[in-house]
Amino acid sequence: MDNIIKNSVIGYPLEHSFSSVLHAPIYSSLGIKADFIKDADENITNLVDRIKNTPYELVCVTMPHKQSIINYLDEVDEVAKKIGAVNTVINRNGKLIGYNTDVFGIEFALRNVEINHKNVLIIGAGGVARPVAYCISNNGGNIFYTNRTRDKVEVLKNDFGGKVMEMENLKSEEIDIIINTTPIGMYPDDNMPIDKNFLLNKHVVFDVIYNPIKTKLLIEAEKCGAKIISGLDMFIAQGIRQDELWLGREIDVEKYISELRELLINKINS
Repeated sequence: MDNIIKNSVIGYPLEHSFSSVLHAPIYSSLGIKADFIKDADENITNLVDRIKNTPYELVCVTMPHKQSIINYLDEVDEVAKKIGAVNTVINRNGKLIGYNTDVFGIEFALRNVEINHKNVLIIGAGGVARPVAYCISNNGGNIFYTNRTRDKVEVLKNDFGGKVMEMENLKSEEIDIIINTTPIGMYPDDNMPIDKNFLLNKHVVFDVIYNPIKTKLLIEAEKCGAKIISGLDMFIAQGIRQDELWLGREIDVEKYISELRELLINKINS
């Protein structure tokens, strides 16, 4: 009889995902026997069926399902409700409970950055933009949104405050922190979500993408002397929080962060 627990990451596509690489060492360290399965599907209904029937106990939810999956859950955590996006589903004997651990990851990644009263440009309006806006708003930042489609950022503005701006109307010197929440620059894409000429050495530039470790945006930001933050620490911290929720126990982020960072950098760069 197969007693190995099955957990998964769901989304489409999943070529960019290293969730299994992140979670496996944690399980090994804690003595937990669990497989981590990539389950790629554009159809959220099919995925929810598999969560229940496989069954998967912990499910990491990535693009494009972070918002659509909410309608299929039995319960949603209060923070995830406020954000309007779920990146974690815990299957408790067929009862599906949704959480958002991206908040934990974002705050960890920005732990050494002063946000209060700073002008923060959020690029994009998808599933990751919502927890970013939630965090910046909660920490007293002034938010400026820019996105290709205006209607989506209007929703963000209404939910979390801030201003919607066109890039051509933004003054680079008035921005302190730039956060890319779009998939532009994610492997194998090699583009940038904004023009490199917008970047200044006074900026803090945070890209939520972790594959590659340094996106073209971060490379160009570093060239002009800006402080750069990869999405890797966010990815690791939010993943550890997922395991905490699943296992019902605290896991020390600082204990694992260096080892997991090195492991993931080697895997991503190989």
